[in-house]
Amino acid sequence: MLAFQVGFDACGISKTDYLQDQVVHLNHWLDSGYHGEMGYMERNTEKRLDPRVLVQNAKSVISVLLNYYPGNPDISTKPPKISRYALSLDYHVVVKDKLYQLLGLIRKEFGNVEGRAFVDSAPVLEKSWAVRAGLGWIGKNSLLINPSLGSYVFIGELIVDLEIETNTTQTPNRCGTCTRCIDACPTGAIVSPSVIDSRKCISYLTIEKKTPLTEEEQNSLNGWCFGCDICQEVCPWNGKAINTNCDDLLPKQEILNLVPSELKSISNEKFDTVFSDTPLSRAEYKRIILNSNDHK
Repeated sequence: MLAFQVGFDACGISKTDYLQDQVVHLNHWLDSGYHGEMGYMERNTEKRLDPRVLVQNAKSVISVLLNYYPGNPDISTKPPKISRYALSLDYHVVVKDKLYQLLGLIRKEFGNVEGRAFVDSAPVLEKSWAVRAGLGWIGKNSLLINPSLGSYVFIGELIVDLEIETNTTQTPNRCGTCTRCIDACPTGAIVSPSVIDSRKCISYLTIEKKTPLTEEEQNSLNGWCFGCDICQEVCPWNGKAINTNCDDLLPKQEILNLVPSELKSISNEKFDTVFSDTPLSRAEYKRIILNSNDHK
């Protein structure tokens, strides 16, 4: 498959359609206020539910997964901790570059095909499309779980005007009676299976929330200063996670060389040097310092 030629670990295809099965779930999540200060989630609802509104003449959604698991470096296991996905080059750039490489291969084989690549920065319900493409199921922690790769994966979509035959069988949900992620979440952010109250989620508190954290929120960070991996660390499907073979997603050596406690007093200049071109480059320096010193 062409997707493997550019380095993706899994790929599936689904026809563009209105995501009717997501309407109730999305509306309930928004009506409950679970999106917190992420006002952008309230906008472009029709585009989220129907890619044909987002991309003209869209016929097929090509969903891909890219494993990013970096192992267990100190910076992700000793406070103040940084989520594993943020230790390497910015995944938005890495995955999107591969998606456009894939589009180039498709054009070589099928001619003039138009398409757009999406990686976690547009109104696309990426997990829903990945499920439709047979790439996994939504775990109780609300993350996509692939039976071979687990949940340490980045999801990307290439929406094209080429009609591609699909014979995808959706993967059944295999979480069963397991509640490890729900039980392990220190803030109770998983309010019901697959439903997250972002206002309680450590990842949201350390990254998305723009107003100052309350004392209670600061005390709930559980050692994390950027993101949180707890619900993934306890998931049995990640028990045999293998390290990424994508060089661009290997942790930057400058980050691995950091002693975690250095984050509490890292200078602005060193912060920019160490975390340039990573997801942390989008974060405010002062925010990281504050989160690092607030860990309990």
